[in-house]
Amino acid sequence: MQNFLKKPHPFIFNTYSVAIPGMASFLIILLLAPLDFKEIELTERIVYALCIASFVSIIIFLTVKLLQKLFPSFTQEDTWTIGREILLFLIVILLIILGIFLSIFTLYGANQSAWQVFAKTTFISLSISFFPIIVLVLFEQYRQQKIQFAYAQQLTQSLKAENKKLQTATQKTSPSNPVFQLKEENGKVALLLHASEIVCLQSDGNYVEVFYEEHQIITKKLIRNRLKNLEEQLPKTIFFRCHNRFVVNGNYILHIEGNARNLELSLRGLAIKIPVSRSKAKQISAFIQAL
Repeated sequence: MQNFLKKPHPFIFNTYSVAIPGMASFLIILLLAPLDFKEIELTERIVYALCIASFVSIIIFLTVKLLQKLFPSFTQEDTWTIGREILLFLIVILLIILGIFLSIFTLYGANQSAWQVFAKTTFISLSISFFPIIVLVLFEQYRQQKIQFAYAQQLTQSLKAENKKLQTATQKTSPSNPVFQLKEENGKVALLLHASEIVCLQSDGNYVEVFYEEHQIITKKLIRNRLKNLEEQLPKTIFFRCHNRFVVNGNYILHIEGNARNLELSLRGLAIKIPVSRSKAKQISAFIQAL
C-alpha cells in the first residue's frame, strides 16, 4: 500500500479541475436529486444546486492556490504522488463538508444537535462528491494522456533521422566529437571516451553507471563519483539531464513515448527506457531542436 501511495502522479490543476466537479455536483443535485433533495421543489433545488456547485468550485480553487503558496515544495510537479493526490481530495472534501455544515447549522440547525447536522452533512456530501471526483480523475487522465502522447509524437518527429556524430570512425577526431576523461572521485581516470561513444549516465548513490558503445556493443562501467561532477564535463549541446538520475546523449534517442504520468526515452542499443522528469519535459523540446 505504501509503495502504491508513493507512485508518481501528474499534478493537474486547470480550469477543468475547478469546473468539472462544480458542474457534476450541480447536475447530480438537480437531475438525480439524491437523499433529501427529492423533497425540494425544482426551482428551490436549482438554487441549492447552483450554490453548492459554486461553493465546491471555489473551495477547490482556493485550496490548491493556498497549498501552492504556503507549501510550494509539497505541490511540486516532480514530487507529486498518488498519496498526495488522495490527500488533496480529502482536504477539499473536508473543507466542503465544514462549509456546508456551518451554512446549514446556521440557517436551519436550531432544533437539531450540531453532531446530527454534521453527520448528515458528511453523509450527503460524501455521497454527492464521489461521482464528481471519479468523473474529474477519468477526464484529467484521458486529457493528459492525449496531451502527452501528442507531445511525445511531436518530439519524436523532431529527432534527426541520422546521427551525424556517429556516422564513421573518422569523425572521432573531429572538434565536435572530443575525448572526455571520466574520472573517479580520487581523480583517477576510469574511462577515456569520445562524446559519440557515451550513451547515457545513470546515478546510483555515490556511483555513476556509464553506458557507452564499444565496437557497436553497449557496455557499462561503474564509476565512484557524483552524476553532477561527470555531467559538468559533458557538452550541453549533446547531453541532457532528463532526470535526477539520468544524463542522456541526444544523438542516441530513437523515439519518445508519453503517458498521463511522464515521458520516456528509448535509446539506440539500450533495453531500458529512460524517464524524463516532469520539470524537464518542456526543456527537452528545445534540446532536441538544437541537436
